[in-house]
Amino acid sequence: MSQFSFHSPVKAFFGFNAIENLHTLLKPYKRVCVVSGRTSIDKAGFKKYLDMYFKTKEIFYFSEIEENPSINTVIKGGKFAREKKADVVIGFGGGSPLDASKAIAAFATNNKGFYELLSQDELDNEPLPLIAVPATCGTGSEMNNYAIITDTEKMDKVNFAKDNTFPKYAVIDPVFLRSLDKKIIYATAFDALSHGMEGFVSTRANPFSDSMAVTSMEIIMATFADGAIATSDETLLNFLYGSTLAGVTILHTATTLMHALGYWLTNEKGIHHGTANAILMPYYLEMLRLKKVERYDALAAIMQKHSFDIQKWQSELGYDVSLKEIISESEIEAMVDYALEKKNVEYMPFKVDKSFVMDVLVRY
Repeated sequence: MSQFSFHSPVKAFFGFNAIENLHTLLKPYKRVCVVSGRTSIDKAGFKKYLDMYFKTKEIFYFSEIEENPSINTVIKGGKFAREKKADVVIGFGGGSPLDASKAIAAFATNNKGFYELLSQDELDNEPLPLIAVPATCGTGSEMNNYAIITDTEKMDKVNFAKDNTFPKYAVIDPVFLRSLDKKIIYATAFDALSHGMEGFVSTRANPFSDSMAVTSMEIIMATFADGAIATSDETLLNFLYGSTLAGVTILHTATTLMHALGYWLTNEKGIHHGTANAILMPYYLEMLRLKKVERYDALAAIMQKHSFDIQKWQSELGYDVSLKEIISESEIEAMVDYALEKKNVEYMPFKVDKSFVMDVLVRY
């Protein structure tokens, strides 16, 4: 075994009723900035919970996070937290609010332009402490420092990640997933599954990340294969656990080509990030097979073990069709050109060639 390192500074509380730990975690703070989407915080009951049990705290809600949060939104959120003199941030929701909350915690204490701060190796000031509370079962954002922010002018996704943009705490309670539509549950679970797959074949993989990746894939595929009711507590618990492990995986391995291609589908076609990965997953696996990637057989064995049928679950998401039935060949080429410019491609287990990727995406 060759030398490797691993690191995860996030203290996580997992399971039903994990939210009760929030009482202890918020004791040192007085002014709380809660970052969320426009509706999820009410729908999931989190705002009601905060208002009921934390009446001695001053709580300020920034509920303006859109799907695929923009640079303007996180700058606005940072200003909001700064003006409210918040001393802690809670990020609540799916990947968009959690990612946005990391950037907002940083901009609250660093009053600079987005790209100016992004270009710095280190932040001038420590971000506000962040407590991440996921409300979907796909992002894994609560366990890493990645903050994927959209530049709406360039129609591009930028990773605002620093050594100190990790959440301080993660409170991972499946109770907040109970209000989700089953399509969102499946789509976000596919996102988590793609994290496990991509992390497993990444050139940055190590024995620690492998254990996280394999376990996450086993749990997620087994949960899909069980055919349990999407909103059952057991299903939510298992999907969320798989997502958490996959979030730790990509902290060490990053994502690869599947995510890079998926970003284009989300940016240009408005397809949910997890659904985009579900669409692209069969093509990604075919590339690994054709290139005889050493770990493809292990991936295939896990899928066979759990009788994991990607097409069946694509159907549940409304996309059991080929890619060229969704976008034109010229758009596929634009997607590939976009993906090849992303850093994710550097971690593929083979040299990525445009003609090869095009051939698989168009003809498979």
